[in-house]
Amino acid sequence: MSPHQRIAAMDTKALRALIMANADEIQKLHGRIHETVRHRYKSPEQTDQWKTACKEFRSRYDRLAFPGGYSTAKARIASGNTEAIEAALCFVECRPYFFRSGYMFKELLPKLKRADLTVEQRGRLDKVVSAYAKWRADKNAGRLRDSRSS
Repeated sequence: MSPHQRIAAMDTKALRALIMANADEIQKLHGRIHETVRHRYKSPEQTDQWKTACKEFRSRYDRLAFPGGYSTAKARIASGNTEAIEAALCFVECRPYFFRSGYMFKELLPKLKRADLTVEQRGRLDKVVSAYAKWRADKNAGRLRDSRSS
């Protein structure tokens, strides 16, 4: 079964669980880089451990970052791929935290706004957009308060 077929067979709950489990795995892989980087010049073995950690992170990141691979996600969403659209919607709803996930959120949101969504998906996206707008307003209000108290 291809990655795209596995996505199609998943329900929303399973897709969200996969996204969060993959985010945890990316965090572990990224953490391994940080653990090994400090000691990479102490010995050839430690250099190799760091290189291995980097290589594993790079080789697995795309597949873990987004169901079906992030490198093709935006094109799949734009072409109307229903599995990619559902995966992207689950991603922005879950807001997983890992290396570059914030950038991914900001790239996926406009793609979803232009995608052909069902009525139910449009409602879910509207909730995400509203929550994001509120978060940005609160963040900006905090900056304004901080600048006035200086």
